[in-house]
Amino acid sequence: MFDADLSRWCAHQPAGVYFTPHGSFAPLYPEGGWAWFGATPEHTTDADWPDVVARALGPGADVAAEVLRVQHWVMNAFVAERFLHGRILLAGDAAHALPTIGGLGMNTGLADVHNLCWKLAGVLRGWAEPGLLETYERERHPVAHRTLRQAVANTKLMVHVLTRRRAQLATGESKSSETELPWAEWYFAQLGLVLGVTYHSPAVLTGNSTPPELSDGDTDYVPTAEPGHRMPHFWLTPDRSTLDAFGEWFTLLTPDPTHWTQHTDARWPLRIEPLPKEHADLCGITPQGALLIRPDGHIGARWQDRPSADGTLRHALASITCSAPS
Repeated sequence: MFDADLSRWCAHQPAGVYFTPHGSFAPLYPEGGWAWFGATPEHTTDADWPDVVARALGPGADVAAEVLRVQHWVMNAFVAERFLHGRILLAGDAAHALPTIGGLGMNTGLADVHNLCWKLAGVLRGWAEPGLLETYERERHPVAHRTLRQAVANTKLMVHVLTRRRAQLATGESKSSETELPWAEWYFAQLGLVLGVTYHSPAVLTGNSTPPELSDGDTDYVPTAEPGHRMPHFWLTPDRSTLDAFGEWFTLLTPDPTHWTQHTDARWPLRIEPLPKEHADLCGITPQGALLIRPDGHIGARWQDRPSADGTLRHALASITCSAPS
């Protein structure tokens, strides 16, 4: 961490991270100052850290850096063998250590908690059975491995690009846009890993269809209302999204709320929201169908049309929460 005037490089091109051949520079908000991330000298005890920063900025930088703090760390890459053992549940950094390249670690940890908190609440409040907690590992463990592979690929790609750029500088070769642009596009194209996660477990009722699995190379996000996926955004009213309807409860989205209201059960926290009919086809349902959204925003079940049995909704809630049907 250091203080220095770097305005000549960033005043008109503000960014969250500046990549250079000799490490990355990041402005610190709201504290002010800068952070430099890079490979440190082999012998750090007597290192001239202001000189290290100046050399990282490049020849002729002529920058006086006031180094405030030095912290050494090692970039790890692993996923725990289990996320659940008895009454012990792992989440976040305890469950997976992801390389920082691409910024996927915090998103993955928050998604762990988002997946787990409603299941813990259901068990503690009595509307779900302990078996529901087993779906946490089953849903999140594959996601952690997939994200780890992407983070490692990001790291290898960045090292390759920076090594090539250093070689260009050493030989006096001019900068090529072909070096920077393609890797940056892949580096930041991560929405498929964050928003496009698909869950497969007893807490998702797929009916006769199997949701497509997200492949390692699929970093684009394509919204879909298939069971197991995150429910996409649709406008319920001119100023209210489907995403605004989700919370500590199950949400039933349907163009036919009157029919479905007759088949609710007070055992489970459930709210029924009218879905405008113009969105029905995009959601894969008829005007009599419905989507059951879990408290974490993922689709737990989908009925393309009105079910023939009155207890269908209650049975779905019982299945998703590993409870005995009423």
